[in-house]
Amino acid sequence: MRLSKNTTRQVSVVLLSMILMGCASLIGPDIKPGRTLFEKGNYDASLEHYEAIIEAGKANGKVYRLAYESAFLAGKRVTAGKYYTEAIKAGFDSDSLVSLATTLWYERALTTMGSNNWKEARLAAAQVADLAGDSEQDKFCTLVLSGKEKFDRGAHKGLWDAIVDYSTAANYDASSGLPYFLMGQARYKNNRTDYDAALEDYYQSIQIEPEGAFANQARADIKKIEAVKKKMNAFWGK
Repeated sequence: MRLSKNTTRQVSVVLLSMILMGCASLIGPDIKPGRTLFEKGNYDASLEHYEAIIEAGKANGKVYRLAYESAFLAGKRVTAGKYYTEAIKAGFDSDSLVSLATTLWYERALTTMGSNNWKEARLAAAQVADLAGDSEQDKFCTLVLSGKEKFDRGAHKGLWDAIVDYSTAANYDASSGLPYFLMGQARYKNNRTDYDAALEDYYQSIQIEPEGAFANQARADIKKIEAVKKKMNAFWGK
């Protein structure tokens, strides 16, 4: 039986639609808008895009992984934890996800330590230890937290021990200026007349990481120490 031209055209349209729908299912959901928003630092909007895909029942492991990262950086850590679990269930590579989570928690540990938010820093460090115990990130966090405890006690020997901890931590992450900032604080607390040693560490910290979470405080401390140094040198005629 021969079909009319109009019928043939209709059948072709239906077949084409079916093919396109099949291709769309193979390609997967459109994640590009979410990635674009993420790259601009708009993590909340990025998360909303992925959640729309999830609510539509079209999410795969990659969508859950992207939603996890966006939620984490948006500060929604409970939500992030949920999507982390869903990503694993959906078959996303667990090693890759653990590596991402370790990086995110380590970066949070660095930020909170540099911002003098030690309660949150300890929580972040505990997550790093759970995810990647005995890693360089874990060792860095452990040493910095150990040094901070000794710094807070304030004893002369304890301050020297804190400096040793911070110095050792620096060996595990050459890209972080945080240990030098903390060494500068410890040196000045230990001996308020040894300006140059403290200033050397402070300057090293912002040379390594000029935009670090601690950088503004480091510059303020440098200004204060240099003012005291100038005043005392004038007093002693140096």
